Amino acid sequence: MFKNPVFAACAIAVLMAAAAPADARKKDSDEPPSREVVGKNDVEGEIVGNEIPGSPFAKLEIGMSLKQVTKSLGDKRQDAADCGTYLTGKSFIPFHFGGDKVREECAYEGLGRLVFTNQSDFDDKAVLIKIEYDATEDGERD
Repeated sequence: MFKNPVFAACAIAVLMAAAAPADARKKDSDEPPSREVVGKNDVEGEIVGNEIPGSPFAKLEIGMSLKQVTKSLGDKRQDAADCGTYLTGKSFIPFHFGGDKVREECAYEGLGRLVFTNQSDFDDKAVLIKIEYDATEDGERD
């Protein structure tokens, strides 16, 4: 049927890879568990990793404002965090007046990371949209 044995071998390899179940390919992944949640004021967010016992992050809820998070964690811990901002792809959509154009990410040593975003162009109130539990976090953004 195939005149070229290399072509035949490649075709068989491609068919076998395509037939492998998706969960079998993901089995080797070391990604922490992740779940999507709806928090305060119907803000959609994500929680990554397993809760660390006694962690101050346990008091946090998706949808909390940056001010509420700072109050909950304490000013001293917030000052020690390495925080920075980055643009999302929505920043480059013409006539997009919704939120989530800029995000602020804060890394906390031994706890993990928190990600905040605004909900509208006309509102500068940042809300918590992601909590990442990671006891091995070094507290520095890359």
